Amino acid sequence: MSATKIFLRYYPPGLAINYRTTKGNERLRHFDLLDLDSKTNIEPLADRILLQTLAEAEEEPSPADLENNPPPRPVSGSVAKSQNAFSALKQALEKLQKKLREPVKKKFYLHKCHNSHILPLTNVSFDRRGERCLTGSYDRTCHVINTQTAQVEHILSGHDNVVFSVGFNFPHWLVHLHRDGSANYLTTFSILFSDKIVTGSFDGTAKVWSATSGQSLCTFYGHTAELVAAEFHPVDGKSIATASLDGSARIYDVETSHELQQLTHHGAEVIAARFNRDGHMLLTGSFDHTAAIWDVRSKSLGHQLRGHSAELSNCVWNFSGSLIATGSLDNTARIWDIRKLDQELYLAARHSDEVLDVSFDAAGRLLATCSSDCTARVWRLEGSSELVMLSLMAGHSDEVSKVCFSPSGCMLLTASADNTARLWLTESGQCSQVLAGHEGEVFSCAYSYAGDAILTASKDNTCRFWR
Repeated sequence: MSATKIFLRYYPPGLAINYRTTKGNERLRHFDLLDLDSKTNIEPLADRILLQTLAEAEEEPSPADLENNPPPRPVSGSVAKSQNAFSALKQALEKLQKKLREPVKKKFYLHKCHNSHILPLTNVSFDRRGERCLTGSYDRTCHVINTQTAQVEHILSGHDNVVFSVGFNFPHWLVHLHRDGSANYLTTFSILFSDKIVTGSFDGTAKVWSATSGQSLCTFYGHTAELVAAEFHPVDGKSIATASLDGSARIYDVETSHELQQLTHHGAEVIAARFNRDGHMLLTGSFDHTAAIWDVRSKSLGHQLRGHSAELSNCVWNFSGSLIATGSLDNTARIWDIRKLDQELYLAARHSDEVLDVSFDAAGRLLATCSSDCTARVWRLEGSSELVMLSLMAGHSDEVSKVCFSPSGCMLLTASADNTARLWLTESGQCSQVLAGHEGEVFSCAYSYAGDAILTASKDNTCRFWR
């Protein structure tokens, strides 16, 4: 085996090894390292990854090969360590581990206050590189803002009502092939960053725009009430899923604008529609007190999650797609195991008022909830047969409507109707910093992928960048 490149994914931790097999074929092997933390012993982990890659590099021999040459013995750990690849892999893992040691004493400072909207903001979103962000507003527009220059690059106009949902498409690998000096082909990879934007509006439509030019590419019709969620397929970006207060979720083809599926099993407004990681399943949440899992390929309802006694406020997948969290106005959050959906795995019932948002950390080992009771809470999802509350974040003077983890999971960001956002230490629940300055309810907040920037959006018509 010849390992040519190692690609890193920082949050959640993972890597991909580009290698050449014994028959000269190029392959890319992905490893999710969701259990990696600051205490992980790197050498055994590197050895295990390298052994798996070496085993796969020994391509399946033909029957004639087996007859003439017996299969080689597995490479031992000591031999694997002698390879140059081991040293490179160890360094890569150490770099991933270092990224998880977030400086919890870091303070964010106001970098720029944007007041380009003339009405209150709704939701915000970063692109993967943190170089651009989107802001939706009651003024019926979405603004594309360059976070480096603090300039508005594009104003996306065309909706006839509030722009409520905004998001970039998922970046993906672009593969280039070129010849080396011999007859062999070498493969190089480069990242193609997000080039499209989707917006969802109270006018009942979704639109896809060019992130480069700001031009409208297509409009998706069919919903008969406010559209409150829209997102791209996470793998190829060739379709979008939408959720509407008309009681349905829909999937559309981005190229043709045609409706591919209409999901109408819910008995009330649908407030969330989220693909799982591979895009094979869609999760929807509704005011009918349930969430539903749909099989995108067979266009069928897979399962309905029942147990809440009031409207859902949100529903989310963890990164691996093994768990689902639902938050409800019945004051509870529930965690569901995708393998056993007849009853929730855990019940989080410590809030004294409506649960307004739920969010997993990047690795899917922690869950955050926030509530109208002015608090947020963090729950540990592993190591116990019962749900363990890790920390309580108390300090806001009004309801907490949005919660999200920093990329490493060490910090928690909350947005509140008390006109502030706050940063908290995940382990202790201690408030690390108050992000003050807004003159209205902070409705939305977001971390950049690298964790070095924060967005807060308010009903005071402004969006603030913190670095």
